[in-house]
Amino acid sequence: MAVRVETIALRSPYRGVVGRSIVRLIVSIEPRGMLPCEVTIEVDDERVEVCDHRGCFALGGIDQLFVVERQPPAWRFLTWFGVFARRRGLPDRLLLETPDGKVARFVERTVEERLGLRDEPVRGELRVI
Repeated sequence: MAVRVETIALRSPYRGVVGRSIVRLIVSIEPRGMLPCEVTIEVDDERVEVCDHRGCFALGGIDQLFVVERQPPAWRFLTWFGVFARRRGLPDRLLLETPDGKVARFVERTVEERLGLRDEPVRGELRVI
């Protein structure tokens, strides 16, 4: 499990952002018994874009991020940690799922810091890592 963090300085307007930088997190996930994969998360002033081998999606208007411990039915005994985004009036959206809780908390905190969100408790959130 590895996370690479890159800061990209913007010299021209990008999605309404001028003179700031975006943060790119590249998470390498290598669970036992599965093929390794990479998830790229880019965060600017307003939105988060997540890309993996299945495609990309972007979210704006995020109110809170939180980590939940999960046991997906397909994996039976493996524990995974999901980083979720909460937006007012919309269902929670999974940004990243990893078997490493420390990686999940690091991603949560890094994205919260870049978006200027406070780390507030969410019901059902994993708090001890």
